[in-house]
Amino acid sequence: MMHAMPAPFARRRPRRVVGLFAALLLAMPARAATPGVDGIEMSIEELAAVRILATPKFAEDAEHSPTAISIVTAADIRSFGWRTLADVLRSLQGFNVTDDHTYSYAGVRGVSAPGDYRQRFQVLIDGISVNENIYASVPIDSAFPLDLDLVERIEVIRGPSASVYGGDSMFGVVNVVTRSALRGTEAAVSAGSGRDFRGRLSRGGETDGGIGYLVSLSGFDAHGQGLRFPDMAAAGVDPQARRLRGEDGSRLFTQLHASDWRATLLHSERDRVVPTGSYGTEFNDPAHREKDVFSLAEFSAVQALDSNTTVHERFYTGRYRYRGYFPTDYPPYLINRDDATGEWWGVEGRLVSRAWAGQRWTVGAEYRDNVRQYQKNADSGVGCVGAGSAPCLDSSAHSRQFNVYAQDEINLGPHTVLTAGLRFDRRLNGSEHWSPRLGVVHDTGSAGIVKLLYASAFRDPTVFERFYTTPAYAYGNPDIRSERMQSVEAGWEKRVGTGRLVATAYLFRLSDLIAPDSTTGIVRNSPALTGRGLELEFEQRWQERYSLRTGYTLQEIRGASGRPENTPRHMLKANLGADLGRGFFGGFETQYVSRRLTGDGSQGVGAYALANLNLRYSPAGQPWEVALGLYNLFDAHFSDPVGADTTVAGPRTSIPQLGRTAMLTTRLGF
Repeated sequence: MMHAMPAPFARRRPRRVVGLFAALLLAMPARAATPGVDGIEMSIEELAAVRILATPKFAEDAEHSPTAISIVTAADIRSFGWRTLADVLRSLQGFNVTDDHTYSYAGVRGVSAPGDYRQRFQVLIDGISVNENIYASVPIDSAFPLDLDLVERIEVIRGPSASVYGGDSMFGVVNVVTRSALRGTEAAVSAGSGRDFRGRLSRGGETDGGIGYLVSLSGFDAHGQGLRFPDMAAAGVDPQARRLRGEDGSRLFTQLHASDWRATLLHSERDRVVPTGSYGTEFNDPAHREKDVFSLAEFSAVQALDSNTTVHERFYTGRYRYRGYFPTDYPPYLINRDDATGEWWGVEGRLVSRAWAGQRWTVGAEYRDNVRQYQKNADSGVGCVGAGSAPCLDSSAHSRQFNVYAQDEINLGPHTVLTAGLRFDRRLNGSEHWSPRLGVVHDTGSAGIVKLLYASAFRDPTVFERFYTTPAYAYGNPDIRSERMQSVEAGWEKRVGTGRLVATAYLFRLSDLIAPDSTTGIVRNSPALTGRGLELEFEQRWQERYSLRTGYTLQEIRGASGRPENTPRHMLKANLGADLGRGFFGGFETQYVSRRLTGDGSQGVGAYALANLNLRYSPAGQPWEVALGLYNLFDAHFSDPVGADTTVAGPRTSIPQLGRTAMLTTRLGF
């Protein structure tokens, strides 16, 4: 029997708590609303002064960081009608997003193997890492644990960041900053294609004791859509998939904060129907479901030792659970079930000081205990078909890790900043890594800002990559080594009136890439992968009524067997926003992605071009707005590569994507 390859996330069916939660929200006190304080409206000039990370681990502003940084604001999210983090990343230079109708996957700088659960960049929410401890991945689609309406801005820091953030940040960091200054109550309701209904209720403010708070609950229920699968038609199976992307779920976000501390709790659940027949399951069987649950909590505090030095402390904990149900006509008809549970906690402390003139240095240490890393696979009611009554897989792991790091940002003169960083990571089971980082930023004046960066990074194998093996599906390899990467990049930024032009060229070598062997399917260390590329981006705002962000990406990636899978050589992206007058706003987005190779590297997937349109009516002085989003406006037909997959119709290397869809959203503040 072909056992299902597990997807990377899990959740339980949402609990029916909306009524109780709504009553609690409306009962909470709030001070009067303060217009404009939560970053919904932000000009390009204001963006230049934005602090880059809520946790002070990088330079304080984009221009003095030695790597390229993109900032997406709440205004951008509303202007273009982005619904998920995948939509946001898809709009940025260097990011390639694919979808297999179970999850969305994001790759960056040409490393985006189909179905690779680990993106090789770290995702944070207010500095809290979302990467879990089974697959080390982050859901970027509707399973992401935060509603995008709660986002003030998203900071995307490109380039290796392991010298501060560790092994999940080979190609950068994505930090999602929440709307801590929301005042009063907000509600939002959406309805879209495929009977997709979504709702949110949020309340923020400040208590009489001066403690700020934000509490939000959101939920969704989508029946799903139909889509024709040509590979099924060729095998004589009814090719019309039903309930594609059908799902339900909920998200809870709670945050309390004062001037010197913050407490955050997130909980999300999603249950998605997968009718695609992936991994030998029955095509169009609604019993095939992928479920995920995320729970994250953090308490952080800041203490000022003097006017130049602060101590930052935080305690965090998380839990992640996956449940996958895979119906298979073996015979007899049975359901293969995948289970995974991860639990972890950690503490971190760091000292940030400006006590030495012209320098800003940071030293820190972190300890993390992966209390539980559990994986199980079994055929419901029979144990493991063909192998006895015991489960096909019953694996439990426990790991601990410790790191220390230091970084110094030194003003070499009025126009030059040197950044030097070093981090040491040790897993208490033996693996050790040193991660240096050296960058220079020089402001030439009228000729712009020049940036140079050298950095190394690493990625340890996950417990999934090491231990997931069943009698019928060999994948895990306990002997695989960590990935290592060396990278250099050069950047140039220049202000052009109210616009900003950014160019980045990079070169990297990634050794011991972890990937499944094309013959056996067992994960192994592949020969080195080398990459070079160019990213160009231009931002412009005219008279506070029109905005443009556009760019081009060139990627040249090579491995031992040539160009890797799912690596487009060219990507073109543009976003145009406009104030149309009388309360009407428009956002138009276009994306072009060139030809890519399929998941097994044997075929090509054609280039595609997409256009999205979002129209919003927000009358001046009114606490409500309505927006209509049209996605894949011209109903383009295209496919995405997928990971190695076998269906009842045979091998599958690519999968068709949805055509035109729509979403109508109403927001109300009171």
